[in-house]
Amino acid sequence: MKFLTLVLLLLLSVAPSFAQALDAKTDETPKADDRPAQVLFEDANGYLGRRYQEFNKQKLPYDAKLEARTKKEQQELAVKNATILKARTRLSKEDVYYLGMLHHLAGDADNALSTMRLLLKDDPDGVQAQAARNVVVLYAVRKGLLDEAKAAVDKYAHHKPQNADDRYRMEFLLTDAYMRGKDYTAMTTHAKDMLEAAKEYGRANKTEPFKRDDMLIKSGALLADSYVKTNHKDSAIKTFTELIRLSFELPSGNLFKLATYRLALLNPSIDFDKLIDDSSRSSKAALPEIIASQWIEQTPVKLSDLRGKVVLLDFWAHWCGPCRVTLPNLSRWYETYKDKGLVILGLTTYYGHGNGKPMTPGEELIYLGEFKKRNRLPYGIAVDETQMDEINYGVSSIPMSFLIDRKGVLRYISPGANEDEIQSLGRMLKKLVEE
Repeated sequence: MKFLTLVLLLLLSVAPSFAQALDAKTDETPKADDRPAQVLFEDANGYLGRRYQEFNKQKLPYDAKLEARTKKEQQELAVKNATILKARTRLSKEDVYYLGMLHHLAGDADNALSTMRLLLKDDPDGVQAQAARNVVVLYAVRKGLLDEAKAAVDKYAHHKPQNADDRYRMEFLLTDAYMRGKDYTAMTTHAKDMLEAAKEYGRANKTEPFKRDDMLIKSGALLADSYVKTNHKDSAIKTFTELIRLSFELPSGNLFKLATYRLALLNPSIDFDKLIDDSSRSSKAALPEIIASQWIEQTPVKLSDLRGKVVLLDFWAHWCGPCRVTLPNLSRWYETYKDKGLVILGLTTYYGHGNGKPMTPGEELIYLGEFKKRNRLPYGIAVDETQMDEINYGVSSIPMSFLIDRKGVLRYISPGANEDEIQSLGRMLKKLVEE
């Protein structure tokens, strides 16, 4: 009996506090989500990145279904956060911007378009307004509202800041839409603007030559196509001719290769030797200096030190079959013209392997020296471990050669190793040596 009384007393002593806890839990209401609009957007926008980091930590293999599900989850989060933001009584202009971006992230075309229209009604300036114009162009084009999309692009051009990459994408959307609608006159107008945006991107982004070249060749191809559709084939040919000229100014072996291929399809009978000579002579741009960490049987040298010489820069690799095809020709040309001022430099980098096995840079350097002796290469080799030489010259494939005259002007680009390309390089080399 004493034991039962003690238990009852203990229960009575804790009952009030337990009851209070229950009452407190019952009275608790969900806390409103008062995160700023920017945080709500960044939460959804960063979802994919956060999830992919988790997948990488778990070392999960790529799974297309998992990727699709994760992207759907991101859209759902964007919808949820947009609903939270939209429910607020008063939205600032910044809130409206992030609401529009959440609708965009959710793939909600109607709400994204209407929200960004609201933001832009007073024709504002600034980063957010320019981004909103990008969104308007995207969804207006999708809905066939080309006049609205064109007006948004025009407004973008009259406001700051401007981004050449954004301008390129907007002009592409319009160019493509007018092409599908067979309005080739309007297509020409926007393809021209697209090409100018690609050039501007290239001027502002020196370290992304291959993206630049892709933008240039796509816009050039669309512009040429619009000219062909409007019976202006000469203008189409001129478009690629100007891109070839630009490839010497940049310089870019990649752009040269892509533009000459397109031009050959358009006009198979064109005299490429004359075209290339005319294009290269018009270039006055200073060439990038050679960047090398190691030199093999060659005193370190700068292009500026070689004025008065004819210089052949040959980008190659010891493992590259087509490169090896060119080596006997390079050796023969060097022995033939070295006394007439020819300098050949073989430019390469470390690839981490050689002779079928992994190699450290030090081991590969030794292997390169042995390769040079074994193949009796009489000219020097420069090794650039940063690969900046390839970036600076737009080298997208090897072998690729650049021929520079005695004045330091790039006069010829050889993009490969087939018989015609080797013969053309040999003819041009002979011409420059004799100039």
